[in-house]
Amino acid sequence: MGWEYGIRTQEHARLPEIMERLVASLTYSSMYSLEHHTDGFVLLRDDASWPNALEVRLEEASGLDEVGDGERYFYCLFHIWGEEGRAWMQQMQEVTSQYPDIFEWFEL
Repeated sequence: MGWEYGIRTQEHARLPEIMERLVASLTYSSMYSLEHHTDGFVLLRDDASWPNALEVRLEEASGLDEVGDGERYFYCLFHIWGEEGRAWMQQMQEVTSQYPDIFEWFEL
């Protein structure tokens, strides 16, 4: 289904700020468009057969080893693999790395 990652933190007050910075960090061509949601965003591809390229949303953990039940974390699903997916992941990791010891990526 794609690459699934989570980003956890103990500083929940910063989640809206980081969400905006994650959105702003992404570079993509005109074949994509960004759709904002109250709990995240979706990068849409101009292709009806496979429209979602990247989804990022805040979720409440349930049954995860990496995050305690009830804690909020960023859920990231990269539908597009290869160079584009890697580039988006690196761009987002650059944002979270600006907050040392606050955000941690984990694979789902």
